[in-house]
Amino acid sequence: MKYLIANKVVYDTESGELNIPDGELTESKKLTHTANRILSLLIASPGEVLERQYLLEQVWESVGHTSSSSSLNQYISILRKTLTSFTDIEESIIVVPKVGFFFSADIDIQRIDEVDELPGRAEPKPVYTAKKSLPLKYVFATVTVIVLLIANLWVWYPSQKNERYSNLAFMGNLEKCTISTYEHVSADTRKRILEVLRIAEPNLNEKCLKHPTQLMVNIQPSVFYGSRGRIFYSLCSLDSEVGELTYCENHYAFNWEMK
Repeated sequence: MKYLIANKVVYDTESGELNIPDGELTESKKLTHTANRILSLLIASPGEVLERQYLLEQVWESVGHTSSSSSLNQYISILRKTLTSFTDIEESIIVVPKVGFFFSADIDIQRIDEVDELPGRAEPKPVYTAKKSLPLKYVFATVTVIVLLIANLWVWYPSQKNERYSNLAFMGNLEKCTISTYEHVSADTRKRILEVLRIAEPNLNEKCLKHPTQLMVNIQPSVFYGSRGRIFYSLCSLDSEVGELTYCENHYAFNWEMK
């Protein structure tokens, strides 16, 4: 399968080659077998989150190789840098912390047989370029944030087991914010959650425009129906290079009511 990325780069999933046709000259690069398998899976479903375990199974374990999260992180970093060198787009592959990765839906992706003309023969379309966020690597701050987050959740529902929060469920994106909940919710509930967030955090859209952020939220159902209840949300800035949390703003209300 061949894809046209950002109306500029031709990607062949069979050969693992990336190239930019330009008259008689062609800039190209051949990906390693492992990098090619990762990119082919991501680019086949732009905007869809592929969980870490799924990628590890499909890329390594399915061919009898030993997998590891650190290896996956390294290949994702290599792919992002390679794609940036070809497209000038710095956030082509988006990291969803503790969940997985997805190819940015903001980048135009077309199957090559759906394109009438290749780049160099037609005027290129405008290319979305995301602003690069400044990397902030403070390990101590990250550990502190995780401890505070667990403490808040424990106070909220002391009768529930902590295993409930071991996996985040991807809910959707708001600008550069990746929104996650602690359990899968229906489409109607997602709308209600966004409504509560916009009331509780009036500057939410502005914050989500600035830099990549992981927004984790949990809301007591009674709030959706006009009653008082507990709400919790955490705005965690990301180091977009490796997908690690750098610091979080935690917000908790015990007896909150929509007004």
